[in-house]
Amino acid sequence: METNTKKPLVARIPFPEAEYAAIPTSGTGIVSGQAFLKIRGGDIKVAAGEKVILNPVTSYSNQWYNVSYLGHNQLGPPDQRIDKYLKIKIADAQGRFRFKNVPPGEYYVTTVVSWEAPVGDQGALVRQGARLCKKITVKNHEETKVILKQ
Repeated sequence: METNTKKPLVARIPFPEAEYAAIPTSGTGIVSGQAFLKIRGGDIKVAAGEKVILNPVTSYSNQWYNVSYLGHNQLGPPDQRIDKYLKIKIADAQGRFRFKNVPPGEYYVTTVVSWEAPVGDQGALVRQGARLCKKITVKNHEETKVILKQ
């Protein structure tokens, strides 16, 4: 008998409009850093060309962090109202990123490091990698440096 090992989708909490409305919309903080993985054998894989996302810490993003990132469970689709609160940059060829004019507050910085590697005798390519995330605090007139690694 075959068993279904797929975990059920976890419902997202209602979008907390009041929490997001209270988030400052302007600031002078800077967030810069690099994202990479060190794999077996010592090779380094970087987040070249990947989206790096600054996501304000709220009850909504805390649910994502705890259920999806830490708990490895799949959440239902996000409320589209979140989009206007996310800041997104593309990492350069070395996996480096930089955000300017970031409002003060707490954020999750997240990205993916992935690559394809041959598996088996046929040389089939399989996608490998990991999602990386770190909680940071941004202050006006300061640069917050972040290393996302595993």
